[in-house]
Amino acid sequence: MASVVGRGSERREAALREVLDAAWALMEREGVAALSLRQTAASLGIRPQSLAHYFPNKAALLDALFKDGFTDLDAQLTNAECSEEPVERLVAAVQTLLEFCAASPARYHLMLQRTVPGFTPTAASHEVALGALGSLLERLKAAGVTEPADVDVFRGMVNGLAAEQIANDPGGRRFISRAEHAVSVFLAGIKATSAEEH
Repeated sequence: MASVVGRGSERREAALREVLDAAWALMEREGVAALSLRQTAASLGIRPQSLAHYFPNKAALLDALFKDGFTDLDAQLTNAECSEEPVERLVAAVQTLLEFCAASPARYHLMLQRTVPGFTPTAASHEVALGALGSLLERLKAAGVTEPADVDVFRGMVNGLAAEQIANDPGGRRFISRAEHAVSVFLAGIKATSAEEH
């Protein structure tokens, strides 16, 4: 990093990427709430003042990480194509999200949990998050689920599977492998409830 900082605007993106990667690695080791500019700078072998050129405070760094994580998730969800069949596409998206969270618990805790007290993403970063989650919800809609209450339950179910995977089977696939079953049970429940109401 010392060779990158201060070498002109043409290297800015490379420097930002290096900072973000170092911050993610630090959070994986120490936890999201433990992130600090001083520790991030130290891991890069630079002074905190040099890092402040890119991120003036911890909130700015967290916001950049939040946006970075959802940008990556959006790309992965976009590429989670396996079939034209709506339910299969939904299952593929859920598996992709679970794999994404399990591969980096720090991303899960920053992006999908309120792990850092007082942290709120900026409007621009929140829009990126909505875009990524929107692609998952579009697949849910294509599978026939549109009621807000049902969408909320679905989101809670997926979030719960991610939490269980991270907490109870780190490095494994126990709960990731339940994605198809979970989606099937959920959709069957929606269908049964709809039939009872009519």
